[in-house]
Amino acid sequence: MSGLAALFHRDWRPVGRQAIWDMLAAASYRGPEGLRTSILGPIALGHAKMAVTPEDEAERQPLASRRTGCVLVADARLDNRDDLLLRLPDRPQLTAGDGELILRAYETWGLDAPAHLLGDFAFVIWDPRQQCLVCARDTAGQRTLFYRADAHTFAAASEIHQLLQDTTVPIEPNDERVRESLVPLNALRNEKDDAATYYAGIHAVPAGHVLVVDRVDLRVRRYWEFEPPGELRYRRDEDYAEHFRDVFFEVVRARLRSARPLGALLSGGLDSSSVVCTAHELFRRSDAHHPGFASFSYVFDGLECDERDLIADIQAKYGFDARFVTCGSFAGRLDLEPPGFQHSPNMGVREARDTIFGAISAAGVRAVLTGDVGDSCIYGSYLVLDSLLRQGRLGAFWNYLRAYRRASGASLRKTLRLYCLTPLLPLALQRRLLAADAERQVRRHWRRLLPDWMPEPLREDLARRHLARVVTDERARRFASPARETEYRLLYPPETLPNLAPWPVEVWRPFVDRRLHAFLFAIPPEQKFAPHPTAERFYAGSKRLIRAAMRGILPESIRTRTAKTVFNVAFHTELREHWPVYEAAFGPAARSEVAARGYVDQRRFWERLQTVRDGQKGPDFTYIVHIIELETWLRSLRLPRPQLVTVPPPWGRQPLPAAQRVDAVAVGGGE
Repeated sequence: MSGLAALFHRDWRPVGRQAIWDMLAAASYRGPEGLRTSILGPIALGHAKMAVTPEDEAERQPLASRRTGCVLVADARLDNRDDLLLRLPDRPQLTAGDGELILRAYETWGLDAPAHLLGDFAFVIWDPRQQCLVCARDTAGQRTLFYRADAHTFAAASEIHQLLQDTTVPIEPNDERVRESLVPLNALRNEKDDAATYYAGIHAVPAGHVLVVDRVDLRVRRYWEFEPPGELRYRRDEDYAEHFRDVFFEVVRARLRSARPLGALLSGGLDSSSVVCTAHELFRRSDAHHPGFASFSYVFDGLECDERDLIADIQAKYGFDARFVTCGSFAGRLDLEPPGFQHSPNMGVREARDTIFGAISAAGVRAVLTGDVGDSCIYGSYLVLDSLLRQGRLGAFWNYLRAYRRASGASLRKTLRLYCLTPLLPLALQRRLLAADAERQVRRHWRRLLPDWMPEPLREDLARRHLARVVTDERARRFASPARETEYRLLYPPETLPNLAPWPVEVWRPFVDRRLHAFLFAIPPEQKFAPHPTAERFYAGSKRLIRAAMRGILPESIRTRTAKTVFNVAFHTELREHWPVYEAAFGPAARSEVAARGYVDQRRFWERLQTVRDGQKGPDFTYIVHIIELETWLRSLRLPRPQLVTVPPPWGRQPLPAAQRVDAVAVGGGE
């Protein structure tokens, strides 16, 4: 999680050193090894260095090429170093940093270079030959890169608030982005990577895209898109599990390249547990260097969502340092007086984040493994009926059909039409039929799409947007299989990452690896889910493939779990314990920001919030949480500008020490 900053005066004015320094220093927690800048007349590049891998230690950025004069700053961890070392001309040294390999790749393949890179990265390159800046992000969006542009200035940075250090840049909410986040199709799933941010005039370079900007033009184009692989079939189920295990071990191994102790965010679920157990199997076999390891887990004393016993089973099997972090109060979801910059409404609970990442940072850990995104790619689905019919597996077909109808309550006629017969039709015909069916369904349930505590004009607008997006998605569907299409939409575009500022810790997610996705899309979809013989819950039959692959690796208490832990009780506890805070924001005497901007009817929302406090969850629960977080974000926009553009210190702690300014260098001429 190194930090980047770039300034390009498109009218060719020289960049002042203080301007790039202010951008870089605003995220100095990203640079525990120091900050460096390079000035090239109208161009300035800055790098906040955080060394994680062995190759990071010696590399000094901004990095200038003696061959072409190109200058790079990068926040990167490459997973195909061996391949690049073989393919790049003039054979780079084995110890070359990932930034040097990216710069060499650009000199070799130009704008096609990002497609040759595998791993997590964001980079900016100044190319003096073309007089342009080239910016790119990895295909899974694991490293962030934001920008703003006008006719005179282009600026890019790792974090939004770095772009707001220039006092001439206005700070306004992007109402269009807020409304899009409230569309049912978006609100009821994890937030997706999007070029638009919640700040007007600030954009993200989308995952899998490259941006090129020169004096007169700015172009964004996709350099990579997931292509469905050819179908892979084995004679035995065990072969799928073995192949999955091989791929999974490889993507985890790629994320064990660290010069410092590694950590993991560990719960008692299948996904993070599989990552941690796989890492320790690799350590045991000496297939990966063991730099030291500790897991970090939230525990909830006295609540049913506590998973301490399951985590203890993993620790007992592999003998690592398992650390339990008690969140204590969940205050912080609603802040009446936010302490500083807020990246977006969906920041989660700041106290909980700072508690666990404070423990991680104090342990000297710079990178943590997680099971994030596992649900999106290995969860599985009942809707594999078409696949079973194609194979003539009628016994299995009836088993899945009965299980799906019990779980969903769907009519036999609808199930056969949508999930058995339609998927057997040509894809072009499917698109037309499913788009028409989706439109009928949305219009039939129009009044129930959105909570009645939203103002009617907003409900109408959001329902129309929802209809347009549902129909568009069906017309653009890529897979005949309902199960594969659902999985694809969960994975691409990728989920937006939670903001971890101000902690110098990288989060490495094996389940975002496109090598894993390619395998999972190639195999029959029924390999991921099978109805459980005794338990009715969907979770009991989910993740069939990873359960089979992790036999003997995962503790049986986790591998055979039939119920998923639900953490809603933690939110209800928070709401009851801090009710006066919510009353001050939404009660009869209050005037909330969300009401003032027309997102809620104040009276109705307050009445609904009282029922939530009393334990009534309801179908609008996700919306309620989102509105509470939106209120905090909108309140942050009231802050005086110096406070608004500053990331607040960790919850209940003093600010982290600022990174040292190593030096400021001029490359190819300076001011």
